[in-house]
Amino acid sequence: MDNPLYPTIPVLLERSNLDQNWGFRLQGGADFRLPLSIKKILPNSIAHNKLYPGDGLLFIDGQDATSMKHDDAQALMRNSLRLQLILRRGQLNTIRPCKSSVKFAPGPNPRVNSALYNTPTPNNYRRF
Repeated sequence: MDNPLYPTIPVLLERSNLDQNWGFRLQGGADFRLPLSIKKILPNSIAHNKLYPGDGLLFIDGQDATSMKHDDAQALMRNSLRLQLILRRGQLNTIRPCKSSVKFAPGPNPRVNSALYNTPTPNNYRRF
């Protein structure tokens, strides 16, 4: 299914040795129930101006990335000097972790309003 809003783009990345970083952070995968996508690009890296945050990965070196696990995609990328990607430009928003939930400590006991219970006071008068 080809969507003209998100063009399919082939990208070729090459590095001189395995110790050199590609310069991008990957997110998602079948194990996370999210499509693989680019989360972050490091400036002045191999991926700089070739990949952009939100690009969805369709194929990695000819292998279908739509059903690939995150660790499998990482291993495939780590062990190659030449990376041929087919992606959809701007298909996905980057996922940012939300702030942790605020936990409230139990407060002091609320004061009991005796007028609600209509209880007599020590001098047998009722408060209203």
